[in-house]
Amino acid sequence: MNKKRIWALQLQLLTLVLVLSGCIPASLLSQYPETDMMPEEVHFERTPAIISAEETSVDEKNLKQLIVGISTEPTGDFATPYWQNNATDNLINSLLTGYSTYDISRTGEYVLNTTAVEEAVITENDDGSKTYRFTLKEGLTYNDGTPIAAKDYVATALLWSSNQIAAFGGKPDAGMRLVGFEDFRDGKTNVFRGVRLLDEMVFSFTIANEFVPYFYELADVSFAPTSLEFWLGEGMADVADDGEGAYFTGEFAELRAPGEGDDPSSDAFQRFNEIKGYVLKQRNVTPRVTSGPYQAVSFDAATKTTVITLNDKFLGNFEGQRGSIQDLVFKKVEDDTQFDELRTGTVDLLSNLGGGDEINAGMDVVEEDEVKIDFISYPRAGYGKLMFICDFGPTQFIEVRQAVAHLLDRDDFAATFTGGYGSVVNGPYGEGQWLYKESKAELDSKLNNYSYSFDTAITLLEQAGFTKNADGSEYNGSGLRYREMEDGTLMPLILNWLSTEKNPVSDLLVSKLQNSRDVAKAGIRIVQDQVDFTELLNWMYRDTSQGEQYGVPTYHMMNLATNFSFSYTPAYEWTLDDNLIAQGYNPNRLKDQQLYELSRNYSLVDPTDAEAFRQGWVEYIVRWNELLPEVPLYSSEYHSFFNAKLKNFVVDDTLGLEIALLYATLE
Repeated sequence: MNKKRIWALQLQLLTLVLVLSGCIPASLLSQYPETDMMPEEVHFERTPAIISAEETSVDEKNLKQLIVGISTEPTGDFATPYWQNNATDNLINSLLTGYSTYDISRTGEYVLNTTAVEEAVITENDDGSKTYRFTLKEGLTYNDGTPIAAKDYVATALLWSSNQIAAFGGKPDAGMRLVGFEDFRDGKTNVFRGVRLLDEMVFSFTIANEFVPYFYELADVSFAPTSLEFWLGEGMADVADDGEGAYFTGEFAELRAPGEGDDPSSDAFQRFNEIKGYVLKQRNVTPRVTSGPYQAVSFDAATKTTVITLNDKFLGNFEGQRGSIQDLVFKKVEDDTQFDELRTGTVDLLSNLGGGDEINAGMDVVEEDEVKIDFISYPRAGYGKLMFICDFGPTQFIEVRQAVAHLLDRDDFAATFTGGYGSVVNGPYGEGQWLYKESKAELDSKLNNYSYSFDTAITLLEQAGFTKNADGSEYNGSGLRYREMEDGTLMPLILNWLSTEKNPVSDLLVSKLQNSRDVAKAGIRIVQDQVDFTELLNWMYRDTSQGEQYGVPTYHMMNLATNFSFSYTPAYEWTLDDNLIAQGYNPNRLKDQQLYELSRNYSLVDPTDAEAFRQGWVEYIVRWNELLPEVPLYSSEYHSFFNAKLKNFVVDDTLGLEIALLYATLE
């Protein structure tokens, strides 16, 4: 018999631990043909006047605008994470999105969003699946005044799980744990069985039995509304349900990617490209139709600046919080001038700084004027890393990856970069994560710390087969090593390394790894190329939509950093499925059955069984540490420095900037 629990919003709030899916981008900004299918003009009641430092004296406070300096340049893509997951773009998009069925509290919990949802009914089905049925409240609208109804929530699950988005180069994974997801995503059926449109204000999502239990279950049914008219154009699609599941109607429902043998001049081929071009263009359109506390005003590609302003039609988050800072400006800053900008007021907030030099520079600014400048700090839930691509060249061999780790004194590296505001970690985690805090002693006893050892590195390189000279003779102890491959060719031990420009971590890797005497003595040559971050991601994801050259395996390693949400789980991060890898999952391209199973399954425990979840996570970390798809470089203590006019600003390892800014004030 079905077991039902009815949660009336007047009676209680449902809380559970926060999760944000580990979304790995499928591609960067896709090229698309110009099209006459331009969106209709969207009208808003207010366009903010952005006040520059030149218009405001140093001592005068602008209490309507906060300028946030960011180190990761935005791309102007407001569709994260379905094509890419640039940290700044993702932050801004979070502020534009609201009315999720479950919202995020300041204590890192999911709570039923009583502002949007009238009632939630949970049914445990006989087949082991689990259904969440939601009834919406009346009066919700988008920022342009268009009413929000049940079909807008259903549209989110359909659109961002669809085969059409995959055909446009995206990563459609919104409903990946719902019943019927794979068949719907792969285009085998037009009906998404786990998504139901039940009435004008009633809809449901059913989690597949293979994902019940799941430690972060509420993430699977936390959906916000999506305007199909904005994304697809007027009359292109609608949502219907005949009793078996929701589906698209209209031209978009029948849209399929052309095959290799299709005529590019055919009407169907050209129409596909027109619709694709329209959708891809909508990723960057400002202003745009959104549902969150803020609405987009503009993005300036030249200055890397995004402006958003309060949405006066937003009714609030789960507890009615609407935000009070009128305008937020996100602008790219440079390391060597960011604190000058903080001093002069051209920037009000520098968030999540992790390098020792910049933290010390920030503390100097605070010491200069403690009344004007303030700061907060907290341990980072993330780490900096040297990432290996594991499907070609020398880094396909585990021993080479391990040897590189042994040739870098990571304790010295972390101490130098963080200036004492951080430490070394030995896996994909940061010191701020609760799992690490509760497992530190166990991890210390089980993980290889890959301490600096030239002799160990040499042994590993020999085990990997790099025992030849360039002429095929046995390695004589000097110069570049080679490995004789099965076809008789010789593979040189050359590691092509891609890094970003003006990056202090890259500079430190040059001195402590690339130019290390022991690296050369070991028979390794590291060749560095420098690009901007967007270009690096193109190579990392082999994004051929940006150019065929990116599809050619070229770079063996890249340095960047990763932050984790409070309850991130790598369900598909180490997938073995080539189709998913092509969409952007498993960018390391390391295929290991045990790693995949451990990473996918450790979260499949009851939400109340934290110890089983922790134990499974430790097993996953141990296997990761053995395979070493990345060399962890440091986990830093984050510092945020800001103009003291910013009050009630609280951010930590579980509370992101998108929530902190909603509660902060200017005084």
